[in-house]
Amino acid sequence: MQTQSSPGSRRTFLQQVGLGALGALALKSFAAVPAAAPPPKGRWSSSEELLRAARAHRKIDSHAHIGFGFSSVANLLKAADKFNVQRLAISVPRGANPTQFKASNDLVLQAMREHPTRFVGQCFVDPRFPKEALEEVKRCLGEGMAGLGELYAAAKANDPLYYPIIEYCISQKVPMLWHARADLGLRMPQYPTQAPPGSSIAADFVDIAKRYPESIFIHGHIGGGGDWEYMCKMLRDTPSVFLDTSGSVSEPGMIQFAIEQLGVDRLLFATDMNFETGTGKLLAARLNDDQMRRICWDNFNNILKKRGLHAN
Repeated sequence: MQTQSSPGSRRTFLQQVGLGALGALALKSFAAVPAAAPPPKGRWSSSEELLRAARAHRKIDSHAHIGFGFSSVANLLKAADKFNVQRLAISVPRGANPTQFKASNDLVLQAMREHPTRFVGQCFVDPRFPKEALEEVKRCLGEGMAGLGELYAAAKANDPLYYPIIEYCISQKVPMLWHARADLGLRMPQYPTQAPPGSSIAADFVDIAKRYPESIFIHGHIGGGGDWEYMCKMLRDTPSVFLDTSGSVSEPGMIQFAIEQLGVDRLLFATDMNFETGTGKLLAARLNDDQMRRICWDNFNNILKKRGLHAN
């Protein structure tokens, strides 16, 4: 069992997928690299082949943000275009009070209005303000957002503070995306961790999904930190919980193990603002075309269809 990313295994992964070359090429012109080119089989013989593979499948990014890491929405879309990310589910997960988290959601709504074919909105709230949070959820969904997220560490996913919000989301058939980790210290207090104590872990999702089996929950970033094997095993028998593929931890075998434990239909392509790693870990998994299509597009699109907001 792996409790953290080891430098050796991470370097091995980067060497296997050629991620450095992928990132470098992403900065160049893509006029000569068609998005529809089929992914090459086996190892890539050139950086250009690697780039074609990265762009071969259209993608919906189920976990993205605006206002972080990129100087503008235009730059975010430019980066997404380089990896054939056609739609992005965006949020601004910040705000210590209702005035602040409403302002964050207003930024998302503005981006949706300006780029209606590119952005899917996710509403961020703090459940410690129960009345205001539920009102904000109703406002954001009423204005066309597709779900909630990225809900952070103010309270765990199974905290009763979330019950009224979850029940409303069930009535609206919308997903809820949580920031989640798998640090050993979050499961066993005797071990150190730098993660906030309110961070959700896989066991919290299992617990809340048993209470609300008709819900649609998304466990954020398989590579968010900690023991991802434990994470996958815990979520195995909880079909209403999806797992997104984002996160900076990129261990060899991560995606293959998740497919073995959860099945390909419960994985959602996501970058959390790191397009090279988000795409590279899928390429390293050597998935077939059907698996890539499901993870990169179909699975999240099927969630969006429940609310009538599907991408195609």
